[in-house]
Amino acid sequence: MKKILLATSVWLFAAVGMYAIGSTELYAKLQSTYKNLSSFQASLQQSNYYPQLKKTITYSGNIYFTPGRMLMSFSKPNIQRLLIQGGQVEMYDAASNTLFRGKVLPEFGRMNPVEILQLYWTKSKLSVLAEDKTSASVKLVPNQDKLVSSLTATLNKNTGVVSKLSYTDKSGNTVTYNFSGIRLNAGIAAGIWNYTYPKGVQTIEQ
Repeated sequence: MKKILLATSVWLFAAVGMYAIGSTELYAKLQSTYKNLSSFQASLQQSNYYPQLKKTITYSGNIYFTPGRMLMSFSKPNIQRLLIQGGQVEMYDAASNTLFRGKVLPEFGRMNPVEILQLYWTKSKLSVLAEDKTSASVKLVPNQDKLVSSLTATLNKNTGVVSKLSYTDKSGNTVTYNFSGIRLNAGIAAGIWNYTYPKGVQTIEQ
């Protein structure tokens, strides 16, 4: 019986060792893919959880990104668009027919779904939560950050591509992004960035 248990333990440790990847190697994969990224586009599901309200709101749409420019365009549960470019942000909500415009504050410059993981990786305590043959899940706890309490992400171990990303702010609110149909460094049609707002839209400058 002891021999069987010993053999089983050895097999389990061998299997874990076969899949194990270090945080340094994961970061190298991440950087290799995203550091010189010319464009990123994917289908996107975003879920916002508000603990004080015990409520989750989920949006479905697409994300488009080039350095310094990002668009999140949602079609469900209603049309919403978040466009960031040239240090400016536009957020349109079709349900209220309202357009918010303002400047992106410096501290929020790279806090988008594509860049936030690279932003926090080297200034956080990191642990590998789980992994299998193709992917690894990690948790980051930032060191004395004013905005974010923790982040989790799932990465492809071979390519460094992030398929799921979540972060919790200091108020306990959590935003989770699930990406699918990811396309890297493929051309984004110029018309994607353009949008004609309906007549009578209420514009709020911030």
